[in-house]
Amino acid sequence: MPPESQEQTSIHGLRGLISKTAHKTAVLSSLVAALFAVPASAAHASEMSDINKLMRAGQYAEALTKTDAVLAKHPRDAQLRFTKGLILAEQNRSAEAIAVFTKLTEDFPDLPEPYNNLAVLYAADGQYDKARAALDMAMRTNPTYATALENLGDVYAKLASQAYDKALQIDPGANVPQPKLTLLRSLNGNTTGGTVPRLASAASTQRDAKAKAEAAAAEQQERNRALAAEKLAQQAAADKAEAEKTAIAKATSDKEKAAADKAAADKAAAEKAAADKAAADKAAAEKAAAERAKAEKARAEQLAAEQARAQKAAADQAAAEQKQKELQAQKDKEQADKLAREQAARAEKEKAAQAAAEKAKADKLAAAEKAKADKLAAAEKAKADKARADKEKAKAEASAEQDKATVLAALNGWAKAWSDKDVRSYLGHYASDFETPRGASRKEWAEERRARIEDKGRISVKVSNATVSINGNIATVRYRQIYNSDRLTVDSRKTLIFVKQGNRWLIKQERSGG
Repeated sequence: MPPESQEQTSIHGLRGLISKTAHKTAVLSSLVAALFAVPASAAHASEMSDINKLMRAGQYAEALTKTDAVLAKHPRDAQLRFTKGLILAEQNRSAEAIAVFTKLTEDFPDLPEPYNNLAVLYAADGQYDKARAALDMAMRTNPTYATALENLGDVYAKLASQAYDKALQIDPGANVPQPKLTLLRSLNGNTTGGTVPRLASAASTQRDAKAKAEAAAAEQQERNRALAAEKLAQQAAADKAEAEKTAIAKATSDKEKAAADKAAADKAAAEKAAADKAAADKAAAEKAAAERAKAEKARAEQLAAEQARAQKAAADQAAAEQKQKELQAQKDKEQADKLAREQAARAEKEKAAQAAAEKAKADKLAAAEKAKADKLAAAEKAKADKARADKEKAKAEASAEQDKATVLAALNGWAKAWSDKDVRSYLGHYASDFETPRGASRKEWAEERRARIEDKGRISVKVSNATVSINGNIATVRYRQIYNSDRLTVDSRKTLIFVKQGNRWLIKQERSGG
């Protein structure tokens, strides 16, 4: 099985900006083409590039015109439709943008991003229940979607704030300060153009969102209690004042007037006690709010530190992988140089041995001619036979070495075509009777290999420690293969069976292991 079949892709989301006071909703992120698993043509990619340039320049009307023109040719293109929704949002055409993202959720229900942007637009319009429902749908498509989790926490916080605002309407004349809440804060999206690094734990992000909502609800309860206590104190003071007023009205003597004066003093004392209690309750509520704000800030700083550590770990890993590649390349070069030197030494040794043998033959012939002239014919025949045998042996050895070199060259050419993503040359290294895996037809196998190779952004295939054994027109090659792509790295032992067809050695069979 080719190593790239083990690869998996992951989908990462975008984040929007939600503001309580700003009508304009900034949803300046884009879906990468890989998100929709549909490879774009070069012309299509160029059109998308032009649209993105117009958007960056703030020319949204021109960008919308060009997007509609391209959509006329590709009405099912999810990325183009998503881009149109972004442009409409930038033009403050929220209703049209909502219609675009809603249709996207119907046609592509497994994508979390359209649900997220619907929530952004609903929240900007104050429709927080709809925003919450859209974020719930985003979470169903991807339970570890950190952006949706954080947005959901902000929406719950806003809903709690609205409930508190309704509680204040119990006594509109009460001098109670409005809550100083900064809700639905900016959520940074994927500004690097690549994938957003995963948070250390999706569960941790969910706990932070839940903690925010619980903190807002607790703050609301504290303020509601303070408001109710103040109202009760005011009502008690009013009741007592009414009673005092009745007593004063009925006073007909100095004794009754003194009682009235005492009642007035008691009223003033009660009012002061009620005011003191209300002030104490207000101070306690403000202190609790300050402590919660401090805790939220600490959590935000901790999250930023965890993200920084994750980015540094990713950078360190990339550097380590690059260093390992360089070391492997150096090792492969050294092995190739060693093999070349060994082959040259063997050739030189064989040449010297052949020269010594020929000299020995010549010496023996001269001695034979001098000692026994009558055996000249027999000696000449023996010499010719031996020379012919030596020549045939040397020819056979040279042919075998040449075949091994040719097989190795075919192996390296096959690996190079694979690395260069030259599918035509790569498939040309396989024999017409190549034994395809799982009994697939040659055409099905070739199309599958073409799709897997062309799908990769980068491929590197290195071969080393190759050994070749030849039996007639069959060559068996055992070697070490290091496969590396932008998605996977595999180091394994492989065996290829070559068959000689005409003047070429072609692959007839592939096996894993030595």
